Amino acid sequence: MKVHPYNNPQNPLTGVFATRSPVRPNPLAIYTVQIHSIDGNRLYIDWIDAEDGTPIADIKIFVERLDCPTKMEWELDVENARRIGRFNLIPRISEHLNELEEVSPEEFTALVIGLGAETAYLTARDLVTLIETLKEVYEKLPVEIKDKLKAQIL
Repeated sequence: MKVHPYNNPQNPLTGVFATRSPVRPNPLAIYTVQIHSIDGNRLYIDWIDAEDGTPIADIKIFVERLDCPTKMEWELDVENARRIGRFNLIPRISEHLNELEEVSPEEFTALVIGLGAETAYLTARDLVTLIETLKEVYEKLPVEIKDKLKAQIL
């Protein structure tokens, strides 16, 4: 079974167990544990409610924003998330932004960037700085590269 990560068709189809998709072919117990040691194909972990020798279907690193969701004051626009290289870019939902009280660009979280277990939150000010920096880097690309990129986009 394969899914598009973040339910975004622009992301490549990926095996459901390689993602954190809640849509799974069967129910599995999920535990967050510390691995104390590994001996061959045996893992020695904290206590869990399972029989000794129970097979493990999947192992993932602990990612706080995914494994310990907290109530956010805002929601992420998962449908418009993008994967660029190894980066997951998830914008903030902007439907009800006109209902916000005055918020400074330094306080307004506009984008979540994930790279493996690491997560960064970009404010609107950070986002503008990133865009300007990317424009500068793009302008320094050789003309031949820019021409090939333009041809691919059109």
